[in-house]
Amino acid sequence: MEAIRIGFGLPNVHSVPLCLTTTRCLFPRQRLLHSHTPSWKPAKQQDFFVASSSKKSSDDLESSLPTPHFSPSLWGDHFLSVSLDRAVEFDELEREIETTKPLARDKLMSSQSSDKEKIRLIHLLVSMGISYHFDKEIQDILKHSFTKLDDIIVGEDDLETISIMFEVFRLYGHKMSCDAFDRFRGNDGRFKESLVRDFRGMLQLFEVAHLGTPCEVIMDEALSFTRNHLESLTSGNASTASPHLLKHIQNSLYIPRYCNIEVLVAREYISYYEQEEGHDEILLKFAKLNFNFCQFHYVQELKTLTKWWRDLDLASKLPYIRDRLVESHLVALGPYFEPHYSLGRIIVAKINMIMVVVDDTYDAYATLPEVKALTECLQRWSIEVSDKLPDYLRIVLGSLFDVMGEIEREMRPLGRLYRVKQVVEKIKIITKAYLEIAKWARTGHVSTFDEYMKVGVLTAGMADYAAYCFIGMEDINEKEAFEWLNSNPLIIKHLTAMFRLANDVGTYETEINRGEVANGLNCYMKQYGVTKEEASRELRKMYVYRKKVVVEEFMNSHDHVPRQVLLRCLNIARIFDVFYTEGDGYSEPKGKIEHFMTSLYLHPIPLS
Repeated sequence: MEAIRIGFGLPNVHSVPLCLTTTRCLFPRQRLLHSHTPSWKPAKQQDFFVASSSKKSSDDLESSLPTPHFSPSLWGDHFLSVSLDRAVEFDELEREIETTKPLARDKLMSSQSSDKEKIRLIHLLVSMGISYHFDKEIQDILKHSFTKLDDIIVGEDDLETISIMFEVFRLYGHKMSCDAFDRFRGNDGRFKESLVRDFRGMLQLFEVAHLGTPCEVIMDEALSFTRNHLESLTSGNASTASPHLLKHIQNSLYIPRYCNIEVLVAREYISYYEQEEGHDEILLKFAKLNFNFCQFHYVQELKTLTKWWRDLDLASKLPYIRDRLVESHLVALGPYFEPHYSLGRIIVAKINMIMVVVDDTYDAYATLPEVKALTECLQRWSIEVSDKLPDYLRIVLGSLFDVMGEIEREMRPLGRLYRVKQVVEKIKIITKAYLEIAKWARTGHVSTFDEYMKVGVLTAGMADYAAYCFIGMEDINEKEAFEWLNSNPLIIKHLTAMFRLANDVGTYETEINRGEVANGLNCYMKQYGVTKEEASRELRKMYVYRKKVVVEEFMNSHDHVPRQVLLRCLNIARIFDVFYTEGDGYSEPKGKIEHFMTSLYLHPIPLS
C-alpha cells in the first residue's frame, strides 16, 4: 500500500519549486507528498502492523527482523578536499562587514525614521539574516515602540504593514494582539475579498498566521484565506504579480518562513530582495557579505567534523548506522546559524551524530539482551562494566564515552563542566526510554497510542537537544538555563511532542519495512481502529496545536527566561518541518535536504 505522509505545518499546495533567483531553482519540481494522498478507500478493519505471529519467541522475532540498510553518505570526505587557503578572501569579507555594519546601524537608528519605518527595517534585517548584528538596538527600539503601539497603528489600513508589525513584535517577545486584523474583515466577519489584490500584504499575512496561539481563531482563518488565494495566484497564467514576487510566493507556500531554518530563509530572501525595485544597496551588500562569511564558517566546521568522523571510523566499524554527518550539521544550524556559535554547532553535531549511532543500535540492530546490557553500562556511565558486551557494542559505548570526554576536556578551561554533566544525565534518561521501545519492538508489541507517547516523548529528547545547544553558548547563565530546562517547562514539553509526532509519521514506512511496529502512527491506528490516512490527519492536528503552544510560551516567557534561551527553542521547532514534511529527510536526504545543504555549503552569493 502506498505511503500516506503528511506535511507538518506546511500548506497543501501543488508542485512548487523553491527558487533562489529568477533563473535557478533550489528544488526539482515535485509535489508535496501530503498533497496527493492516494484515493484508496479506508479499510473496514484496522490496517496497523503487528508481528507476524504471536507464537514466535522474542529471539525468533529478532532473527526475522531485516538488517537495516541506509543509503551511503552523500558527502563522504568531500569537505576535507575543500580548500580554505583563502585567508585573504576571509579577511576581506570580515573587513567589508565591519565597514558596512556602521552604515546599516545608522539607518536603523536614524532619528528621521518613524516607528513604522524602523519596524519595517527591522523586518528586512530579520528576513536577510543580519538582525543579530543589532540585537540590543532592536530590542530597545521595540520595547519603546510597544508602549505606544495603539497610537502607531491607529488608522493604519495597510495589510502588509500591520502584518509586519505583528511578526516583528511577536518574534521579539511582545504579544501584539491579533485584534489588529479585525480592520481587514467585513461585516460578515470574513476577511475582505478586496485584499486578494494586495499580493505582498497577503503573503505577509500568510507568514504571520504561523505565529498564532491556540485561542486565536482569526489566525487560522487568515492562514486558510491567504493560502487559498495565493495558491490560485501561483497556479494561474494571468497573474499580474512580477515574476520574482511570484517565485517568492511559491517558495513561501512550499515552506513558510516559520517552518524553515533561519539561514535558509535568509538565503532565499536575499535573492528575492535583490530584484525588488528601490532595494537598499547598502543593506543588500551587507546581507550578501554576511551570508558568505557564515558559509566560510560552516565549511570550516564541516572540515573539522569530517576529520573527526573519519578518525572515529564508525561508518565502517558499524555498517548498520546512518552515516549522516553533514545532515547533523544542518540540524545544528537550526538553533543558531550565527558565526559566533561556531563551537556550539560543532558540539551539537558531534553529540547528535554519536547519539544517532546509539539510537540506531537500540532501534534496529542489537538484540534485547544486548540492549539491556548496554543500558546497564550507560546508567553506570562506566566502560569497566562492559565485559559482557559484544565487541561492536563496546565500540558504541567506547565511542560515546570518548566523544563526551573530548567535549568535557574542551569545556573544562571554559568553566562549563556543569553543562557537560547535565547532558550526560539526559543521555542516561533517553537511553532508558530507548530500552522500553526496544522491548516493544523485539516482542512485536503494539501499544496503545497513549501508552506509546508516554515513552515516546522521552525518546524524542528535546530537553537533551536544548542541553546540547546550551554547551556552546557563551551568552547564557548556565545554572539558570539548566535549572529552567530541568523544570520541564511547557515549551520543552510541546517541542518534544512535536518532534515525536513529526518523526513517527515521517519515518513510518522505514520503520514498518524493517519490522519496527513501535511507531506512534501505527499505535494510533490500533487504539482507534482507523486507517493510516485518518491517523495521519489526527497526528497533524496534534502537531499544529503543539506548535501554537510553543509560540505562546515563547512570547509569555520573555519576562523570566533569557531571550537567547527561548529563541533556541523556537528555532528548534523549525527543524522538524524541514526534515519531516516529505518522509524522513534525515535518513534519506536525497532530494530536498540535499538541495538545502548544497545551497548553504557550496554556493556563495555573488557580490555583484
